[in-house]
Amino acid sequence: MTVGHDTHVVKRRVLVVVLLLPALMSAVLVPAVSAAAAPDSLPLDATYNVTANLQWANRRLVVTSTATVKNTSSALVTGLTFNLVPAGIGRISLNGVTVGGSAAAASIDDMNVIVHLPSALAPNATVDVTIRYTGRFNSTNPNRKWLFALRHGIATAYRWIPWLGNRYPFKTPLFGDAFATQIASRVQVALTSDRAGMIYAAPGTRLSVSGNTQTFVAYNVRDFNFAASPDYHVVTETHAGVQFDYYTIDLPQHTLAQSAKQAFDKYSSLVGPYPYSRMFIAETSPGFAMESPQGFWIPDSYTTRDAVFGVIHEVAHQWFYAAVGSNQATEPFADEALVEFLARTIQGNRGSKCATDNLDGSVYDYTSECYYEVVYIQGTNYLNAYRRRVGESAFWAGLRSYYQRYKFKMGGTKQLLMTLDEFAGSRGGGHHTRFPSLFPAGS
Repeated sequence: MTVGHDTHVVKRRVLVVVLLLPALMSAVLVPAVSAAAAPDSLPLDATYNVTANLQWANRRLVVTSTATVKNTSSALVTGLTFNLVPAGIGRISLNGVTVGGSAAAASIDDMNVIVHLPSALAPNATVDVTIRYTGRFNSTNPNRKWLFALRHGIATAYRWIPWLGNRYPFKTPLFGDAFATQIASRVQVALTSDRAGMIYAAPGTRLSVSGNTQTFVAYNVRDFNFAASPDYHVVTETHAGVQFDYYTIDLPQHTLAQSAKQAFDKYSSLVGPYPYSRMFIAETSPGFAMESPQGFWIPDSYTTRDAVFGVIHEVAHQWFYAAVGSNQATEPFADEALVEFLARTIQGNRGSKCATDNLDGSVYDYTSECYYEVVYIQGTNYLNAYRRRVGESAFWAGLRSYYQRYKFKMGGTKQLLMTLDEFAGSRGGGHHTRFPSLFPAGS
């Protein structure tokens, strides 16, 4: 996510009010669990089959999502944590949870749905978990409500599919992405609207159109975010064998396309081949640029200058976040610092406006005034200094290896730096000064 280009308004901490409308239908709601009691579901595998009714007229999204979960751990699993952003920033009604076809207890905990399995899931066993909910789209912008909103004639739905992950609070930082989700090998989504002619900017391939229902399938994605509008003007082109789709209303499509292809060519040459066959760029209502697998959002409130920088930054997220995952909540360096570093190979570097700080903190450890300046800018400058020290050849060979090694897997800050060190030899190392928790002095 782009949060701090020099002309951007820095996000400030505000409390998120969670409004819940629980419905006791086929699930039994239990009180929210403590953070310690929420199971860590990041290591598990799942595929998703989802139907959603986009009720444009009354600003609702009615969702039925079935996750086929496989226990890839060596231990019994008694509960599952699903990340669901609308639970943290919208008004949702949980309409029922079933496990293997039987009703199951569930609780909403911040932006998470905790499902309590009726019986433990054995290693290598699979089970279908169906979560039904209704979410009401926001109509206001503050507190990142634009992630799940219907404004300016555009609906935006970010992390609206309950997705296996770790329990993190949406909390107050409006400057970090508190998400950690595993790759799903396959996601099928059927979107039905009460308004004819709806156009969806979404990952994957559209399989079919039947009346007002459009069905999509995506492979190797960490989430499935969409923007929708009946007013989108769509332009499609092929560049270097990849399909580029632009969904715009007021933003300059040609400028977005130029920036996207410039960044695509640069990162492909530096890091490795683009990981997908398609990339979409969607104009959204005011907010911030936001990445998705195979595409991203650019808000209509951006100036042309901000839009260009946003595109260049978000294209880099297709390599690092979409293909190579990381825990965005606890290790933002592996996500945002690396992406900003790539973006500034095109846009140029600058010094930080905040005091030097450690680079191994979580999104919860920094202030709103200095998160961008430390993680993005100081992180970029750290990687640049390392690159100059070890040499161009060794650095880029290490980064390409990191990409190939962790493609469609979970990497992280330590994995990144250790892979770079493998190729740097005796010139590498020295990370303990900025990453003391990952590289203790003397270790």
